[in-house]
Amino acid sequence: MPTPFTHLAIAQRMLGDAAIPAAHRDLLIAHRGAFYLGQVAADGHELSAAKREDTHFYNYTTPITEHPWRVMMDRNPSLWDRHDEPFRAFLAGYIAHLGVDEHWLTAMLAPFFAERPDWADRYERFLMLHIILIHMDERDHAAVTSAHLFPAGDTAHQLGAAAPANWLPFMTDHGLREWGAVVYRQIKPDGRSETLDILAPRVKKTPADLRYILDTPNEINRRLWAFVPREYWMQTEREMYAFARDQMIAYLDGAR
Repeated sequence: MPTPFTHLAIAQRMLGDAAIPAAHRDLLIAHRGAFYLGQVAADGHELSAAKREDTHFYNYTTPITEHPWRVMMDRNPSLWDRHDEPFRAFLAGYIAHLGVDEHWLTAMLAPFFAERPDWADRYERFLMLHIILIHMDERDHAAVTSAHLFPAGDTAHQLGAAAPANWLPFMTDHGLREWGAVVYRQIKPDGRSETLDILAPRVKKTPADLRYILDTPNEINRRLWAFVPREYWMQTEREMYAFARDQMIAYLDGAR
Protein backbone atom coordinates (compact mmCIF):
# COMPACT_ATOMS: atom_id res chain seq x y z
CA MET A 1 0.00 0.00 0.00
CA PRO A 2 1.14 3.62 -0.43
CA THR A 3 3.78 4.61 2.10
CA PRO A 4 3.54 7.31 4.79
CA PHE A 5 5.26 9.83 2.54
CA THR A 6 2.61 9.36 -0.14
CA HIS A 7 -0.11 9.78 2.45
CA LEU A 8 1.55 12.96 3.74
CA ALA A 9 1.89 14.37 0.23
CA ILE A 10 -1.83 13.78 -0.24
CA ALA A 11 -2.48 15.55 3.06
CA GLN A 12 -0.45 18.56 1.93
CA ARG A 13 -2.39 18.72 -1.31
CA MET A 14 -5.71 18.59 0.52
CA LEU A 15 -4.83 21.65 2.58
CA GLY A 16 -4.89 23.74 -0.58
CA ASP A 17 -7.71 21.97 -2.42
CA ALA A 18 -10.56 24.36 -3.23
CA ALA A 19 -12.86 21.38 -3.78
CA ILE A 20 -12.84 20.89 0.00
CA PRO A 21 -15.28 23.32 1.67
CA ALA A 22 -13.45 26.29 3.15
CA ALA A 23 -14.63 25.59 6.70
CA HIS A 24 -13.23 22.07 6.51
CA ARG A 25 -9.92 23.28 5.08
CA ASP A 26 -9.65 25.89 7.81
CA LEU A 27 -10.06 23.13 10.39
CA LEU A 28 -7.41 20.95 8.77
CA ILE A 29 -4.95 23.81 8.40
CA ALA A 30 -5.42 24.98 11.99
CA HIS A 31 -4.78 21.45 13.26
CA ARG A 32 -2.59 20.12 10.49
CA GLY A 33 -0.28 18.26 12.85
CA ALA A 34 -3.21 16.12 13.98
CA PHE A 35 -4.34 15.82 10.35
CA TYR A 36 -0.88 14.61 9.29
CA LEU A 37 -0.78 12.08 12.11
CA GLY A 38 -4.20 10.80 11.06
CA GLN A 39 -2.96 10.38 7.51
CA VAL A 40 -0.20 7.98 8.61
CA ALA A 41 -1.58 6.48 11.83
CA ALA A 42 -3.14 3.29 10.48
CA ASP A 43 0.22 1.92 9.35
CA GLY A 44 1.62 2.12 12.87
CA HIS A 45 -0.57 -0.71 14.12
CA GLU A 46 2.33 -2.79 15.45
CA LEU A 47 3.25 -0.07 17.95
CA SER A 48 -0.24 -0.45 19.43
CA ALA A 49 0.01 -4.26 19.44
CA ALA A 50 -2.72 -4.39 16.79
CA LYS A 51 -3.05 -6.30 13.54
CA ARG A 52 -3.27 -4.54 10.21
CA GLU A 53 -6.93 -5.45 9.75
CA ASP A 54 -7.64 -3.93 13.18
CA THR A 55 -6.58 -0.49 11.95
CA HIS A 56 -7.54 -0.71 8.26
CA PHE A 57 -10.90 -2.48 8.63
CA TYR A 58 -10.46 -4.85 5.71
CA ASN A 59 -8.13 -7.69 4.84
CA TYR A 60 -6.55 -8.87 1.63
CA THR A 61 -8.48 -12.14 1.45
CA THR A 62 -12.04 -10.81 1.62
CA PRO A 63 -13.58 -8.47 -0.99
CA ILE A 64 -14.40 -4.99 0.28
CA THR A 65 -18.18 -4.58 0.33
CA GLU A 66 -18.36 -1.43 2.48
CA HIS A 67 -15.99 1.50 2.71
CA PRO A 68 -13.48 0.67 5.47
CA TRP A 69 -14.01 4.01 7.18
CA ARG A 70 -17.71 3.19 7.46
CA VAL A 71 -16.81 -0.17 8.99
CA MET A 72 -14.57 1.67 11.46
CA MET A 73 -17.36 4.03 12.47
CA ASP A 74 -19.91 1.23 12.75
CA ARG A 75 -17.60 -0.75 15.03
CA ASN A 76 -16.64 2.33 17.04
CA PRO A 77 -19.73 4.58 17.07
CA SER A 78 -18.24 6.73 19.84
CA LEU A 79 -16.01 8.28 17.17
CA TRP A 80 -19.05 10.20 15.95
CA ASP A 81 -19.45 11.76 19.39
CA ARG A 82 -16.07 13.52 19.53
CA HIS A 83 -16.27 17.11 18.32
CA ASP A 84 -13.04 18.72 19.54
CA GLU A 85 -11.20 20.15 16.58
CA PRO A 86 -7.82 18.37 16.89
CA PHE A 87 -9.62 15.03 17.05
CA ARG A 88 -11.80 15.83 14.04
CA ALA A 89 -8.75 16.85 12.02
CA PHE A 90 -6.98 13.64 13.04
CA LEU A 91 -9.94 11.44 12.15
CA ALA A 92 -10.39 13.24 8.84
CA GLY A 93 -6.80 12.31 8.00
CA TYR A 94 -7.36 8.74 9.13
CA ILE A 95 -10.42 8.42 6.92
CA ALA A 96 -8.52 9.85 3.96
CA HIS A 97 -5.82 7.23 4.53
CA LEU A 98 -8.38 4.44 4.46
CA GLY A 99 -9.83 5.87 1.26
CA VAL A 100 -6.42 5.96 -0.42
CA ASP A 101 -5.74 2.36 0.52
CA GLU A 102 -9.19 1.18 -0.54
CA HIS A 103 -8.89 2.69 -3.99
CA TRP A 104 -5.30 1.53 -4.49
CA LEU A 105 -6.30 -2.02 -3.56
CA THR A 106 -9.28 -2.20 -5.90
CA ALA A 107 -7.88 -0.24 -8.86
CA MET A 108 -4.21 -1.18 -8.84
CA LEU A 109 -3.08 -3.90 -6.45
CA ALA A 110 -5.81 -6.44 -7.17
CA PRO A 111 -6.04 -6.24 -10.98
CA PHE A 112 -2.36 -5.67 -11.73
CA PHE A 113 -0.39 -7.37 -8.97
CA ALA A 114 -2.62 -10.01 -7.39
CA GLU A 115 -4.53 -11.26 -10.42
CA ARG A 116 -1.98 -11.22 -13.24
CA PRO A 117 -0.35 -14.68 -13.49
CA ASP A 118 0.14 -13.97 -17.21
CA TRP A 119 2.61 -11.22 -16.27
CA ALA A 120 5.06 -13.00 -13.98
CA ASP A 121 5.20 -15.29 -10.98
CA ARG A 122 3.84 -14.16 -7.62
CA TYR A 123 7.24 -13.13 -6.25
CA GLU A 124 8.10 -10.93 -9.24
CA ARG A 125 4.73 -9.20 -9.06
CA PHE A 126 5.20 -8.67 -5.32
CA LEU A 127 8.63 -7.19 -5.96
CA MET A 128 7.33 -4.87 -8.69
CA LEU A 129 4.51 -3.75 -6.41
CA HIS A 130 7.16 -2.55 -4.00
CA ILE A 131 9.10 -0.90 -6.81
CA ILE A 132 6.11 1.20 -7.87
CA LEU A 133 5.37 2.10 -4.25
CA ILE A 134 9.00 3.15 -3.68
CA HIS A 135 8.92 5.15 -6.92
CA MET A 136 5.95 7.07 -5.51
CA ASP A 137 7.50 7.21 -2.05
CA GLU A 138 10.69 8.90 -3.23
CA ARG A 139 8.78 11.46 -5.27
CA ASP A 140 6.54 12.21 -2.31
CA HIS A 141 9.32 12.34 0.28
CA ALA A 142 10.81 15.17 -1.78
CA ALA A 143 7.43 16.94 -1.83
CA VAL A 144 6.80 16.50 1.88
CA THR A 145 10.18 17.92 2.83
CA SER A 146 9.86 20.93 0.50
CA ALA A 147 7.86 24.14 0.80
CA HIS A 148 4.18 23.92 -0.17
CA LEU A 149 1.50 26.09 1.42
CA PHE A 150 3.91 26.37 4.32
CA PRO A 151 7.71 26.61 4.53
CA ALA A 152 9.93 23.58 4.21
CA GLY A 153 10.07 21.78 7.53
CA ASP A 154 6.55 22.74 8.56
CA THR A 155 5.11 19.28 7.91
CA ALA A 156 7.72 17.64 10.13
CA HIS A 157 7.31 20.26 12.84
CA GLN A 158 3.54 19.96 12.89
CA LEU A 159 3.58 16.17 12.83
CA GLY A 160 6.09 16.08 15.65
CA ALA A 161 3.90 18.36 17.76
CA ALA A 162 0.71 16.30 17.37
CA ALA A 163 -0.62 15.26 20.77
CA PRO A 164 -3.15 12.41 20.67
CA ALA A 165 -5.53 12.33 23.61
CA ASN A 166 -7.57 9.13 23.70
CA TRP A 167 -8.27 9.58 20.01
CA LEU A 168 -8.82 5.93 19.07
CA PRO A 169 -10.24 2.96 20.97
CA PHE A 170 -8.15 0.52 18.90
CA MET A 171 -4.76 2.28 18.99
CA THR A 172 -2.95 3.70 22.00
CA ASP A 173 -1.84 7.30 22.34
CA HIS A 174 1.67 6.01 23.02
CA GLY A 175 1.63 3.93 19.85
CA LEU A 176 0.39 6.89 17.81
CA ARG A 177 3.11 9.14 19.21
CA GLU A 178 5.80 6.54 18.59
CA TRP A 179 4.69 5.99 15.00
CA GLY A 180 4.53 9.73 14.42
CA ALA A 181 8.11 9.92 15.71
CA VAL A 182 9.23 7.22 13.25
CA VAL A 183 7.86 9.26 10.35
CA TYR A 184 9.05 12.56 11.81
CA ARG A 185 12.69 11.50 12.02
CA GLN A 186 12.64 10.73 8.28
CA ILE A 187 11.18 14.07 7.16
CA LYS A 188 12.77 16.51 9.60
CA PRO A 189 15.35 18.88 8.05
CA ASP A 190 18.30 16.58 8.77
CA GLY A 191 16.31 13.36 8.38
CA ARG A 192 16.79 10.49 5.96
CA SER A 193 14.22 8.21 4.38
CA GLU A 194 14.37 4.66 5.70
CA THR A 195 12.03 3.23 3.07
CA LEU A 196 14.58 1.06 1.29
CA ASP A 197 15.91 -0.29 4.57
CA ILE A 198 12.38 -1.18 5.72
CA LEU A 199 11.03 -2.64 2.49
CA ALA A 200 14.07 -4.53 1.21
CA PRO A 201 13.74 -7.44 3.69
CA ARG A 202 10.07 -7.85 2.78
CA VAL A 203 11.02 -8.68 -0.80
CA LYS A 204 14.22 -10.56 0.11
CA LYS A 205 16.47 -7.95 -1.47
CA THR A 206 19.08 -5.51 -0.25
CA PRO A 207 18.54 -1.75 -0.46
CA ALA A 208 21.21 -1.73 -3.18
CA ASP A 209 19.23 -4.29 -5.20
CA LEU A 210 16.14 -2.08 -5.09
CA ARG A 211 18.19 1.02 -5.87
CA TYR A 212 19.54 -0.67 -9.00
CA ILE A 213 16.06 -1.48 -10.33
CA LEU A 214 14.77 2.00 -9.57
CA ASP A 215 17.74 3.71 -11.21
CA THR A 216 18.04 1.48 -14.28
CA PRO A 217 15.47 2.50 -16.93
CA ASN A 218 15.75 -0.76 -18.87
CA GLU A 219 15.03 -2.78 -15.74
CA ILE A 220 12.04 -0.81 -14.51
CA ASN A 221 10.60 -0.44 -18.01
CA ARG A 222 10.96 -4.13 -18.81
CA ARG A 223 9.78 -5.47 -15.48
CA LEU A 224 7.16 -2.92 -14.41
CA TRP A 225 6.00 -0.35 -16.93
CA ALA A 226 5.61 -2.91 -19.71
CA PHE A 227 2.79 -4.46 -17.68
CA VAL A 228 1.43 -1.48 -15.74
CA PRO A 229 0.77 1.33 -18.22
CA ARG A 230 2.07 4.63 -16.89
CA GLU A 231 -1.08 6.44 -17.99
CA TYR A 232 -3.25 4.03 -16.04
CA TRP A 233 -1.06 4.41 -12.97
CA MET A 234 -1.27 8.21 -13.16
CA GLN A 235 -5.03 8.03 -13.66
CA THR A 236 -5.30 5.72 -10.66
CA GLU A 237 -3.41 8.21 -8.51
CA ARG A 238 -5.72 11.03 -9.60
CA GLU A 239 -8.82 8.97 -8.88
CA MET A 240 -7.37 7.69 -5.61
CA TYR A 241 -6.87 11.24 -4.39
CA ALA A 242 -10.38 12.33 -5.37
CA PHE A 243 -11.92 9.23 -3.80
CA ALA A 244 -10.09 9.75 -0.50
CA ARG A 245 -10.97 13.45 -0.47
CA ASP A 246 -14.66 12.69 -0.99
CA GLN A 247 -14.72 10.09 1.79
CA MET A 248 -13.09 12.59 4.13
CA ILE A 249 -15.57 15.32 3.22
CA ALA A 250 -18.46 12.93 3.89
CA TYR A 251 -17.18 12.47 7.45
CA LEU A 252 -16.62 16.18 8.02
CA ASP A 253 -20.10 16.88 6.66
CA GLY A 254 -21.48 14.47 9.26
CA ALA A 255 -22.83 11.98 6.71
CA ARG A 256 -23.64 8.96 8.85
